[in-house]
Amino acid sequence: MNEHRQPRSERSKNAPPCVQRFEGMLLRNETLFFDVEDFDQIINHYLEQNETRRAKQALDIGFTQHPNSNDLRFCEAQVLMSMGKLNAALSILDQLGRAEPYNVDVLMNKAAIHSQLRDHRRAIEHYKKALELAEEGHDEILLDMSFEHENLEAFDDAIQCLLRAAEINPENDAVLYELAYCYDLAGRNNESIVYFREFTDKYPYAFVAWYNLGNALAIAERIDESNEALELSIAIDERFTSAYFSKARNLLVSGRYEEAIACYRETQTYEGPQAITFSYIGECYEKMERYNEALIHYDQALALDPNWTDAWIGRGVVKDLQSKTAEAIKDLEIATRIQPDHPDAWYYLANTLGRAAQYERSLQAYTKLNALDASHLEGWMDHADMLMHLKGPDAAMKKLKEGEMVHKLNPAYRFRMASYLLRCGREQQGLLELEEALMSDPKGHKALTDHYPEALHLPQVVHIIGLYDK
Repeated sequence: MNEHRQPRSERSKNAPPCVQRFEGMLLRNETLFFDVEDFDQIINHYLEQNETRRAKQALDIGFTQHPNSNDLRFCEAQVLMSMGKLNAALSILDQLGRAEPYNVDVLMNKAAIHSQLRDHRRAIEHYKKALELAEEGHDEILLDMSFEHENLEAFDDAIQCLLRAAEINPENDAVLYELAYCYDLAGRNNESIVYFREFTDKYPYAFVAWYNLGNALAIAERIDESNEALELSIAIDERFTSAYFSKARNLLVSGRYEEAIACYRETQTYEGPQAITFSYIGECYEKMERYNEALIHYDQALALDPNWTDAWIGRGVVKDLQSKTAEAIKDLEIATRIQPDHPDAWYYLANTLGRAAQYERSLQAYTKLNALDASHLEGWMDHADMLMHLKGPDAAMKKLKEGEMVHKLNPAYRFRMASYLLRCGREQQGLLELEEALMSDPKGHKALTDHYPEALHLPQVVHIIGLYDK
């Protein structure tokens, strides 16, 4: 039950007059006449309130008074949709579509049903037809169409829809948010920067566009420029807390922890105490090695939301750093129970179990992490290192190779593989791997020599490193 839902008596007081008249009729067990427009309003009111049974009741009464009304047939389709009877609703809409082929609402609802049925291509077809026929709301139709392209992972097509939508209505913030999201998914961050730079030149008070520009610049690691864009977003709308969060994140990753904390606290002025805010502040104190203050803020986050996974992870990490290993394991286990698909929860649990010499459980946690998130490189490398500790470099190399499909082009992966190969005495293969790594990251050899300092005793290793370290 929605705890914020008003009692029916309160909702009725705020309902349109025709709804109040309808409910009075039911209460007195009378029969009153309503025109089709009234029934349309009554049914839609109940659908908006998630009162499907009452909507169906109004529909049934409506049909007794207007049995041949196409408008009520359209309402019937909407009621069926709200009941999850999608094929039945689609059948009615098909009939209406044949009678009224230029009815945009029919096309839009058919598109919505095909979307729910995961037939995204059919949904796009109907949105295209609706776009041709609609006299207004083209930006919203294009936005809906972009969602279907996203479901097909056709992000370039989604971007095209959204660019058109933004051109039609530059004040549609939902379009701007989605456009930034799609640029990110498509890996077209530089284009995102160019687009939102030009957009903000044209519409300097578009705070969402400044926010998107700030985020795109942050992805490009242009942090100072990102902060400038985010500050402009805040200057336009001082209550826009998303921009504060992005700026605070920039400050955190830049090591400017006190400023990040101040920025996070500003969000509380507008949003009040939030678990996420306390958790981020805890992370800042953790980075500053002020562990007791970090724990206080993680606890404040959990007081507001006992299921806030990041706060449990933060507590576990801090307690591990304080050498309270048993308590750390307990907190991290809670995090994995609350959110079993959270990679970081499994990663830190695996690490802490390893430090507690609970190797079997640690290996199980790493295996879970590798299966859950193959892109988590540290998970593969730490897993391999534990196997090296327990079974030797051959076992480590074998494990690391399992992540090859995802990480083969990552120099960190190659430096680690070079380390294992050299430890195994497979010097030629190790040197080849090292050279491949250095071609991608010419100055990154410390990833090898920190992990396997004895590599510097091999003249060929020193020679190859010297070739790139100039």
